[in-house]
Amino acid sequence: MSLTAATEAGYRAIRNSVALAQEPELRCLRLTGAGAFEALDAVSPRDLFLQDGQMKHTLLLEENGVPFADVYICREGENAYVLGYGPPANVIAAWITRHATGSAEFSTADLGESHRSLALDGPFAWELCAEVFGPDILGLPYLGVLVLGDTLVFRAGRTGEYGYHLLVPSDEESAWIQKLNTTGEVFELAWADAAARDQCVLENFFFDLNREGSYGLTPLELQLQWRLSTQKTEYPGAGAIRALRQSGWSRRLTCFTTPEPVEAGEEITCDGEPVGSVLAAGYSPLREDYVGKALLNRPYWHAGLSAFQVGRRPLTTTAAPTVKNLSLEVSPYRHSFHTRAEDFK
Repeated sequence: MSLTAATEAGYRAIRNSVALAQEPELRCLRLTGAGAFEALDAVSPRDLFLQDGQMKHTLLLEENGVPFADVYICREGENAYVLGYGPPANVIAAWITRHATGSAEFSTADLGESHRSLALDGPFAWELCAEVFGPDILGLPYLGVLVLGDTLVFRAGRTGEYGYHLLVPSDEESAWIQKLNTTGEVFELAWADAAARDQCVLENFFFDLNREGSYGLTPLELQLQWRLSTQKTEYPGAGAIRALRQSGWSRRLTCFTTPEPVEAGEEITCDGEPVGSVLAAGYSPLREDYVGKALLNRPYWHAGLSAFQVGRRPLTTTAAPTVKNLSLEVSPYRHSFHTRAEDFK
C-alpha cells in the first residue's frame, strides 16, 4: 500500500512546497437571475448569508439525508456559484431546478463547458499565486472568490495546506500550465496525481465523496453536522436529518492510525468483539505509518483509544489532522519559500 515514486513526489510537494494538479472532477455551476440565491437557499442545508466574494461549505442531500454532492456555494457580485464534487454538473443543475420550484427566475450555466480546473496546493501555494496574479491575491481570504477577467480563483482546498482552485478558459489551459510550471520551478513545483491528493485528504480527515461518501451515511454519522443549519427546517433531506437527530445514531466516522496496512472493508474488533469496520486507509510518508477512517459503533467512536485490532494488527483512534500541516505555521506576511530553512529551524 506504499505510494509510487511519482505519487510520493506530488505528496511531498503538497506538504512542503507547491503542487499543481488538473481537476476534471471539479464541478462548477454559475447561477444568474433575480432568483439565483433564493433557489440555492431552497436546496442548501446551511443558511446562505453570503457577502460578496464569500463561499460557504455545505452538502447537497438526497431525501434520505445522504450526501450526493460535496459543494461550496459562492457569491461574486450578483452571480452565484456552486463549486465542488459529485455527479455531472448537468445532473446537479437539474436537481437544483427540480427542488427550487416556486423560486424567482434563474438560469444555470456549466462552466465546465468553457473552463478547465487547475489546483494549487501547498504551504507556499500563496507565494506562487502572488508571482502569477500579483500581490493582491494575498488579500484573498480562506473561502474567498476572486474573478480576474475570464479566470476565477476560489481559495479552498482539501489537503490541509493552502489551496487554490483556478478555473481558466479552456483554450488557455495549456498556456496556464506552462506559466505555472515555469514560474513554479523556483518553488520546486511538482505534479500531484489523484492518489497523492487523496492521501492528504485522508490525513486531514476531510470528507471524501468517493470513499466514505459511498457507504450511504448521513452527515451526522460522517461528523459533518457543521455543514447543516440547526435552525433551517426546509431543504431536501431535512426530514430524514430531523428524524435521525431525534432518534440518535449508533455509529460514527472516526480517524485512526496503525503501523501495518489495512484495507477498506476489514472488520475492527475490541477484545474479540466486532465494533466497526475500516472505510478507507492509506500510507502516510510523513508519518511512516497508515492513516484511515473507520465506522465505529457507540461508545467506541472516540479518539485516543488503542484497544482495537484488525485481525492481529493494532489500531488506534486519533484526533485529526494526523499530520502537522506546515501551512498552519506559514504566514504570507513573514515567511517565504526561499527563506524557509531559516524560518523553520
